[in-house]
Amino acid sequence: MLKITSNADITRLTTFGIHAGCGCLVEYDSPQVLMALAADGWKPRRMLCLGGGSNLLFATGHYDGTVLRNTDTSCSVIDNPDGTATLVCGAGAVLDDVCALAASHSLWGLENLSGIPGTVGGAAVQNAGAYGVEMADVIDRVFTFDIETGRTDALTPSELDYGYRTSAFKSGRFGPYTVIIGVTLKVSRDGRPSLAYKGLSEALGVSEHPTAHELEAITPADVRRAVTAVRDAKLPSPAVTGSAGSFFKNPVVTDDEWRDACRLSGMEIPAHTAPDGRRKLSAAWLIDRAGCKPLTVGGASLWPSQPLVIVNTDGHATGVDVAALCAQVRGRVKDTFGLDLTPEVLFV
Repeated sequence: MLKITSNADITRLTTFGIHAGCGCLVEYDSPQVLMALAADGWKPRRMLCLGGGSNLLFATGHYDGTVLRNTDTSCSVIDNPDGTATLVCGAGAVLDDVCALAASHSLWGLENLSGIPGTVGGAAVQNAGAYGVEMADVIDRVFTFDIETGRTDALTPSELDYGYRTSAFKSGRFGPYTVIIGVTLKVSRDGRPSLAYKGLSEALGVSEHPTAHELEAITPADVRRAVTAVRDAKLPSPAVTGSAGSFFKNPVVTDDEWRDACRLSGMEIPAHTAPDGRRKLSAAWLIDRAGCKPLTVGGASLWPSQPLVIVNTDGHATGVDVAALCAQVRGRVKDTFGLDLTPEVLFV
């Protein structure tokens, strides 16, 4: 299926629910359709790949170019002889649906990612993650197609420069016409729950440091339910309140930067050790302590139980409202702590 719409309204294709349009919307349901289109010489002047629309803000309300949307939501399970399994996913597959499929097959690896909005293809670009697990931990291959050259590649995580909410796709290493057409994920039947986030232990009804017996009794479906319960308790429902999920990245700073921030603010800032040895700070904590919770701009505000999330409060926020609120939050955090907050959300 190939559907091309000129001057398209794409409001429904984003989770913010903010009015947005584009010069042209191209929707396709298989890599072969896109390849055939490219083989006929089609190459847009300017192009944006859209997944679930959960990490985008159309700040001006319009994209002057072509939006490319993969509607291939397929996902199948292939069992391997060694007790692992491979999930073969279309780039348009909804990530939470894939997590549900894995849990229903008692497969470990994706359960902590449950509830993250968006598609598998988009999550591979962003290195989406939650509760101690990232896409880079479970990706086997990312399959790409270059519209300009016709080249296809099967890329491993080591080739994609994965880091905290970033990848080679975001850093610009690939050309502007590179499109993710599929992703395979590695999961296992022989796994153990990742419960580093203490709220998960509480939701599962086990001790903060579970015994081996407690761990053996937990299934991927149990962890998925716990993750969903924790998310539902503090995050807005996408079906009710528009948002892009976490709007800001957690800052990762050096010891000196952390000490300077503590000294400037007069606060002891909680920190965790990041994989590279630096200190990872909670953006939500910084936003709260900087006094940002009451801030509103037009129809945009911060979610009361999780200030990391900017919401379309009454359904009438504009991209300009959200961008202005983002700037105010960043300004207050900078003034209070001397730290720069980086948005996770891509401004288009």
